[in-house]
Order: sequence, then structure tokens, then C-alpha cells
Amino acid sequence: MDAETMVEPIRDTPTTALRLAYRYEEATDSFHFLDLTRQLHEKATFLTDEYITADVPRQIEPRRDYSAMEQPQTPLHFIFHSGFCCSTLMARALHHPGVATSLSEPTLLRDMVGFQSRTTDQDRYQDVLNTSLSLLARPFESGESVIAKPSCIVNGHAEDILKMRAASRAVFLYAPLRVFLNSITRKGITGRLWGRELFIGLQKANHMDLSFSEEQLFGQTDLQIAGLAWLIQNMRFATLIDQFGESRIRTIESEAFLADPARALRAVATLFELNLSAEEASAISESAIFKTHSKFGDDFDADSRREERMSAENAHADEIEKVAIWVETVAQTINAPMVMPAPLLS
Repeated sequence: MDAETMVEPIRDTPTTALRLAYRYEEATDSFHFLDLTRQLHEKATFLTDEYITADVPRQIEPRRDYSAMEQPQTPLHFIFHSGFCCSTLMARALHHPGVATSLSEPTLLRDMVGFQSRTTDQDRYQDVLNTSLSLLARPFESGESVIAKPSCIVNGHAEDILKMRAASRAVFLYAPLRVFLNSITRKGITGRLWGRELFIGLQKANHMDLSFSEEQLFGQTDLQIAGLAWLIQNMRFATLIDQFGESRIRTIESEAFLADPARALRAVATLFELNLSAEEASAISESAIFKTHSKFGDDFDADSRREERMSAENAHADEIEKVAIWVETVAQTINAPMVMPAPLLS
């Protein structure tokens, strides 16, 4: 298949497949592709093996077949996020026929993080990343934009992505600190391990000066480390806003998004130059998307979120508050932002 055929948008029918660039295989310098119908795509919470059935048609093709392809004209925008901030909900809400194709946590971008950390050939990494972004910028329907919502670990590589795609714009959606810590505690040991893994990945990519020695970091609790990971993300995106400007990156708290989803969706649409009217944004905000759990599909609205949060606050309130105060003190010491600049909603 040549480059021109590869990047041509495909017709929007229930059985038409999106030829999704799914994985990058370093050993063979090849891409894995999935033929994913719109129906299967919308059922998959994330574009990972956990949510995509093994019987979806797959192909493996060498990267050299795509190395000469030009950047597609389809806009590729990003929802970067802190985790536990309704980013999956935002991506689902913007996945709208004729408006945008959303890619929620595409595995290919995670592969780029691992590849960059292992390879000694950074020129090859840049080439592979460039081709990967071009392959991802392929919507279901002509005229749609593509919106990628990477996993948090990709935040450390946002600069590489935005440098490579001058037309790309990004939202950084983040949970307030106490909401973030609350979510970590609700998930038990899984959430606490996730917080440590996120911290390690972000520090490996960004090397932020937090004024702690390795010994001091080793002595901190899981929730303290998770709080530092939250702070690193704020620091990173504040720097990127200075670097790329508010015309390309804006920020929004999860609570502001949930308080007025129609206005937030319309603001994102304006930033991303999506063909989404105020009436359509309002209709989406009142649809089943905002009344079901974005990951599990069961009934789950704003009241359910508040009840879930309160249950964790009752069980872990003392720990959450002490760690939050500690993170706020660290932020003040190193001059890191607790509230992000360039708000999407003024």
C-alpha cells in the first residue's frame, strides 16, 4: 500500500474499518495495524490489548513502506492529562461523526516512550515518532480532525510531539490535587503503584529538580510520590505553555469541565477548530455519555462521582490532607504551579 492510499480518509459506515497504527516493533522496525470498525472502536475504552479483541484483523508492515509519506492534512490534536480527571469522558464526548475521531490512549504512543528510553539512535526515534504521528492522523470520515488522548506517561514527551507538529494544539486536563490523591487512594495498591510508576516515567523523561535526594525520595510514602508526579506534570505543562504559547496549549481543571461540560466542549472545539456548534455541544453534554461511566459503561453521573469521592475521603481524609499540604509546601519552595496558567475557561 503506497503513502497516498494510506492517508486518504475512509467513508463513514458501521462496517468500514479504520486502519489503526497500533504498535511499533523495534526488532523488525515494523508497524502493527488493526482494521477497527467504528462500532468496535467505540466499544473499546482504550486502544490497548485489554479492550480490543484478539480476532480484530491485524497486519505487520515494515516502516520503510511509510518512511517517505508526507504529513497528512488532517489536524492531529491532543488531550494531555494528569490522570483521574475525566479525560476519557472528554475524548468520548468529542468523538462525533463529521467532527472528530478520538483515539483514547493509543498503544503506539506508549511504544514511542519505551523506544525513546531504550534506543541510542535518537535520529531514528525522531523518524519513527514522525511516521507514527502521520499514521495516527487518519479519521473515520473526511473532514474530521483526529484527537489523541495519550496515557499520562506520554506527558513527558509532549514537547517532542508539539515540536514535530506545528499545527497541533493541546488541552492539558488536570484534577485538583486533593481530587487526584483521592482517586489514588480509592484504587488501593493498584493506584499507589500507578502513582510511583508515573513518577518514575516522568522523571526519566524530564529530570525535574524537586530539591530531594534519592535517599529522601526513597523514604517518601506512595501518596507523597504520587503527589510529586502530579506536581511534575503541572511544572512540565507550565513550561510548555511558555514555550508554545496559549494559542496552542490551554488548561482546564476536571471540576470546571464537569461543572459546565457544554461550555468546556465548545471551548475545546474552538481551540481545535472543530466543526461543533454550541447546540451540538449542549446536546452532547446532556447525552448518555455524561450519564455512564466512561471506563465501565454503567450508570454514573455527577452525583455518583461525588458519592464515590466522599467514600474515599471518609476512609483516607487524614492521609490525603496531610500529603496535600506537604505537596503545596513543596510547590511553594520550588515555585511550581498549583493552579495552571492559560485556563481554557475564563
